[in-house]
Amino acid sequence: MIVENFIRLYAHDFSQMAGRAEMGQDVDEALARRVRDADNHAQVMDQRKGKGHLTALVARIREEAALFNGRVMRHGADPAEAAERRQVFLSDVADTLEQLRAARAADAKQPAHA
Repeated sequence: MIVENFIRLYAHDFSQMAGRAEMGQDVDEALARRVRDADNHAQVMDQRKGKGHLTALVARIREEAALFNGRVMRHGADPAEAAERRQVFLSDVADTLEQLRAARAADAKQPAHA
């Protein structure tokens, strides 16, 4: 069973980071750390609660990427451009998490060498 609180926590954090990036803050280190946190936490949740937490998080982030309310953007910025930047930011996060998941799945399929 996928735990909704896990999904909500990380989706919210990544959305907040997209807003901070839009406002001109450097979020690269925090983003890299949070991506690692989400990946590690998803592995734990998969072991304890059931498979699919990272996949569900990626899906939620992709949904969030399409949402834009205009409250978090630079003064004088074009709302369409700000929405596009948000979508690109969150899509990149989702792609990164998906790549981590796919790499782990590929490693699990590799036969163990003695």
